[in-house]
Amino acid sequence: MFEYVQEREIGKRLEPRTMVYVITIGECDGFNSQNLTKRGENQLIEMARSRVATGVRLLYTATEKIAVKSAEILADEFESKTKKMTCLDSVKFGNDGNNLDSFRETFKQMWKQEDFVPEHGESFVEVRDRLGNCMGGIVAKHQDDVVAVVVDPLIALLFHSHVAAIPLDMSEWQSFGYASCATYEYSRGWSVIMPPDNSYLTDPTTVNDTLPEELL
Repeated sequence: MFEYVQEREIGKRLEPRTMVYVITIGECDGFNSQNLTKRGENQLIEMARSRVATGVRLLYTATEKIAVKSAEILADEFESKTKKMTCLDSVKFGNDGNNLDSFRETFKQMWKQEDFVPEHGESFVEVRDRLGNCMGGIVAKHQDDVVAVVVDPLIALLFHSHVAAIPLDMSEWQSFGYASCATYEYSRGWSVIMPPDNSYLTDPTTVNDTLPEELL
């Protein structure tokens, strides 16, 4: 018996595909901190050596200090280059972002109402749109290629909710892992290949491990 193999339609063009790894920063030493802990540095090194992400020649990173430092550690391991992009930056919380007491209520309101805009800040809806445009621009430059982006966990969650079309949940953010990796593919639209995960780390930690109790 011969196995039947369906021949590809003659003249039909295959759509270009782009593989995108979304990698979160290593563990920081506190909420909104721009400093990696030693454990955070080790998490990133272990993540790169785990082979969860392969073939990365270019790392796009948010411009914040902790994202750039995380990207530099990964770039050394991947032997790749880095490029900073402001459209990957963290959520702008406005005037309340630097005061924990006033920020707490603003932050809770943002989770309850995704289109809530803090004074001089941006809503989760706006950030999701920003990320969609940003990532769309990246894949347009890298058809049939592999790239990675380095962002904070909240940005990673917002992008995942954009691709998977799922509502935001604060508990999902709290349990989001540092030095986690998610895999997406773009070909005429986004699809999830592997959801965010950092269980491969020897010493995994989550956002909740660095949150002050008075914030929640």
